Amino acid sequence: MKLKPELLKRIGFITVLKHFVCFVGILLVPFSALSQGTGIINGVVADSLTGEEIFGANVFITEISKGAATDINGEFEIANIPVGSYDMRISYLGYKTKFVEVTVTEGSETTLSIVLEGDFVQGEEIQVLAQAAGQVAAIKEQMNSNTIVNVVSKERLAELPDQNAAESVARLPGVSVQRDAGEASKVVVRGLSPRFNSITVNGVRMPGTEGDRSVDLSLLPSDVLDGIQVYKALTPDKDADAVGGTINLLVKRAPSEFRGNVSAETGYNDIRSELGQYKFSAYGSNRFFDDKLGVLVSGSIQRANRGSELFDIDPEWNQSDSINVINNLNFADNFQVRDKYGLSTSLDYQFNDASEVSLSTLFGRTDRDEQRYRKRYRVGNTRTEYDARDQERYELLYTNVLTGRHELNNFEVDWQGAYSFTLAKQTFGNYARFYEVGAYDSGLDETDVDDIIAKARNNLDATYFLYGTNDRYRRTERDLTVSGNLKYNFQLNENLNGYLKAGGKVRKKDKDSNDNSVQTDFNVVSEIGQANPDKFDLYNDTHIAISNFINQDYNIPNINGYSVLSPGLDMGGLNDFYNTYSDFYGLNRFVELEDYEAGETVSSAYVMGELEIGPKVTFLPGVRYEYVETFYEGNVGNLRGNLGETGTISDTTGGQNYGEIFPQFHLKVAIVEGIDLRFAYTHSLSRPDYNNLVPYEQINEPERQISRGNPNLKHSKAINYDAFISFYNSRFGFFSAGVFYKEIEDVDYLRTTRITEGDFAGYELTSPVNADGISTVRGVEFDLQTDFKFLPKPLNGLILSTNIAFIKSETFFPVLKIGPRSPEPPFRPTIIDTVRSGKLPGQPDVTASFTLGYEIGLFSARASLAYQQEILEELGSSEPVDQLSRGFSFWDIRVNQSFATLPNLTAFLNVNNLTSEVERDFIGAGSTRLNTQNFTYGLTGSIGVKYKF
Repeated sequence: MKLKPELLKRIGFITVLKHFVCFVGILLVPFSALSQGTGIINGVVADSLTGEEIFGANVFITEISKGAATDINGEFEIANIPVGSYDMRISYLGYKTKFVEVTVTEGSETTLSIVLEGDFVQGEEIQVLAQAAGQVAAIKEQMNSNTIVNVVSKERLAELPDQNAAESVARLPGVSVQRDAGEASKVVVRGLSPRFNSITVNGVRMPGTEGDRSVDLSLLPSDVLDGIQVYKALTPDKDADAVGGTINLLVKRAPSEFRGNVSAETGYNDIRSELGQYKFSAYGSNRFFDDKLGVLVSGSIQRANRGSELFDIDPEWNQSDSINVINNLNFADNFQVRDKYGLSTSLDYQFNDASEVSLSTLFGRTDRDEQRYRKRYRVGNTRTEYDARDQERYELLYTNVLTGRHELNNFEVDWQGAYSFTLAKQTFGNYARFYEVGAYDSGLDETDVDDIIAKARNNLDATYFLYGTNDRYRRTERDLTVSGNLKYNFQLNENLNGYLKAGGKVRKKDKDSNDNSVQTDFNVVSEIGQANPDKFDLYNDTHIAISNFINQDYNIPNINGYSVLSPGLDMGGLNDFYNTYSDFYGLNRFVELEDYEAGETVSSAYVMGELEIGPKVTFLPGVRYEYVETFYEGNVGNLRGNLGETGTISDTTGGQNYGEIFPQFHLKVAIVEGIDLRFAYTHSLSRPDYNNLVPYEQINEPERQISRGNPNLKHSKAINYDAFISFYNSRFGFFSAGVFYKEIEDVDYLRTTRITEGDFAGYELTSPVNADGISTVRGVEFDLQTDFKFLPKPLNGLILSTNIAFIKSETFFPVLKIGPRSPEPPFRPTIIDTVRSGKLPGQPDVTASFTLGYEIGLFSARASLAYQQEILEELGSSEPVDQLSRGFSFWDIRVNQSFATLPNLTAFLNVNNLTSEVERDFIGAGSTRLNTQNFTYGLTGSIGVKYKF
């Protein structure tokens, strides 16, 4: 439902917000009279064994059907209670329900300290074990939520072998990940690519580091987090741009007493047969001044070898969708060391039970030092190429959040101010390419990999230094957010109570991208060699020979059964060459056309309510409004020459303003105790990637190609339907099953077409467009979490967590087809712009997670599987030539051993990618399927110790 932009400009968003606030105020006035002649009950609810505060416990006064839920500190307050004596019921999933007698007098404030006992099976041995605790904590939070949410609890984060937040999220139903160098980095929710999902830290949006809307979660180690929530159906108080879901990362907060731990581990990388990886982490927290001030610091540092090997084929297809020729056959050896730093801090001050402020900070940084050595069989050009690349780059994230919470009688006010910053920077990116001419014997079968390798001459005496480049970039994103919420708790009668909530938010984003590249033209390296014959051996007395840059100590790897990656190039010598002759490298002006600046302001307001109708029904209706203002500045250029030496570059600007209304409805029905139904009907959107909205135009005359942004690209709008049933029993565990369906309008894709008229007739034009038709996503999800403590020993130590999701999608892609040439001058081919249907890129048909654990006494072990089925990686001209990524199974193991004589010490073992799974890409199906790309990462493992105090 779209409001007319001209109407919004006339009345202004601020005017709308003022009227909205006044309207909410009028609604709240009648309820203020309910607070006369009453008392207050407040207090804290904690676990009887651990002493930890319980978040989300239900405190309910049966006689007046009035209650509250405990906050993150286990605290609750019920105001405006009529004078009298009551039986107060305190309950929480997994604990025995407790009843407390309390008397309220006029104007009194009664403070209680309540402990709940675990609901164990009769006669079982009571042990506090990590896996079981993590499982139960997640179940409790999911069951007590009034929305559709999946949870990774803080207890489970502590005992998983995951290296970052993305690995942990991938264990939840309907969630898969995209990997970078074998490490999970970006999250796919319900088959929707990362750009369709939002990432928040304590409810504050986390900016990305690239030109799209995705966020790289590998920046954040799991150690610095206090839990992860995945909301799959939005409520009106959450940002609407999350079609797949909202992933909320929780920052740790100081509990009521001193706690801390330190851990250290060292690791092994199988593909490099290398020891020396390490990770250190520490955590400490305490409260001061009568528990009013809480201080927490958590940090980690890690070094990991993320090396990999690549086998890659680039085929050319004929009109019958069979291979015409293999243009490129590539083998690559990637060395990459990642140094990671994570820090989380929290300060909170509680003025009293009804008022507090907090300041939290989250920092993550990843430094990458990467070298790649590659051999390329360029069959179509009858040459072989050798290249080497050395990159030094880093990404960092910084988020600072100031929040406040204040209560007065039935009113609750919370506010938030946040600043987030991300930076991605490459400080050095040296690249060198070597060229062997006349590289193949005659009679070559250009469609056969073995024949290409066999007939390659590998004549290093005829191989020379062709050119070099050095690339740098700097990309930043800054988010400033201010928000406030007002909540009124009410009770209309014994069977109807709840709350009314309203709020507003302004989020301002500034983003810029600046790339720089210098390169030698094709004759420059030769000129350097000819000018320095005493420093370089020359090929044909003209070109610098490859023999000047060979690393004799390079170990040739076996990649996909072939040991062909020789000779090894001397990266140190190539870096010295650049540093010595950098003045001979010229600026590549084509890269300047990719620079842009972007600004986006999202102003929003909402009103929602929650009605508890009797003890079984909870209804949550609401509506949200968002108004968006965008500004983009890009470059337009028509450049000529290998480096764009001639031609002009000029600035251009663009932007959009629009408003949308998002109705949201949730319904929860408790059929009997432990079984509930949940339904949701919600609206959401997804905004286009920043680099697609930039009004740039890049004309490359040598390649006869044009790339354009589209500042008029529409945002995608979605209608979402969810229905779930959940079952929990302290004996048999937790089970849920659900269905979801989404209709998405105006999904955008890149379209490539051929210009047929004008000065650029015959040029290839690539630009983002909105797809025709409605895209759909549908699926079912199942989740089972249980233990077997009801079985006899030793089987009672088994713990099972498993889930599976089946997903189907359909969307419509723009496709360019080249028809026959016209018989009339100028004899140009017929250009056919059409569409074809297919599933969403990145969407697996099946995702599954399986974890089987065992705990007994001081020993704990678990084996886990994360599986995702085949996905569409890249669209071809027709379905037989689509590029697909094969299904991927990722096994890991975690073993813990504690000690009776040192109860605070735990030794552990982690093994990741146990089966050395290879990521494989294919083109085609059935007997014609061609393996086009293999990434090999190998097994990694670590051993370490953790000490709690």
